[in-house]
Amino acid sequence: MSIKDILSYILLMILIAFTLLNFYALLTSKKRRAASTMKYNTEMSTIESNLLRIMKERALNFTMVRRFMNDKGQGIILVADMEKRIAAIGMTGDTELFSFDELTDAHADFTKGKRRYHTASVTAVIRGVDITYEIGTRPFFRRGIIGKVIYETAGEFNASLWEIINASKDPAGEGGNAEEGKAD
Repeated sequence: MSIKDILSYILLMILIAFTLLNFYALLTSKKRRAASTMKYNTEMSTIESNLLRIMKERALNFTMVRRFMNDKGQGIILVADMEKRIAAIGMTGDTELFSFDELTDAHADFTKGKRRYHTASVTAVIRGVDITYEIGTRPFFRRGIIGKVIYETAGEFNASLWEIINASKDPAGEGGNAEEGKAD
């Protein structure tokens, strides 16, 4: 056997090992994706059932529904009845029901370190009380994959709250510029 044959066999073994590892990664990623989808659906269905109960009790029709998930796997659902001008923010074990006029301010907060953001949260001022919803609780890089998701989720949640604030100021109920309170 020549050196060329030995190197060919070694390269072949490396390629076979690499292919097997990729196949294993594909199988486990499908299982993880299925498990996280099931966890997401379970988390959201608990909150949705509570919000549906409130909707039926108060004869509301939630036309705006926004779902968010933080990095701990906790769901947050923002719903609004644009006609009756009532909104609710639901989490597991806690639901805040309020009229559009009672939501006066919202802002996204990011605690920044030297190179990373340490936390991300959205604060809503309802009836003069600051209520903070945590979106990111662990350090993240803003341009990283997880950091982008956390940053965008906080921005979308904040923009949705500003949609409600602007709708409360608009007598026609057509909303307004949701970009006003958007995150940096």
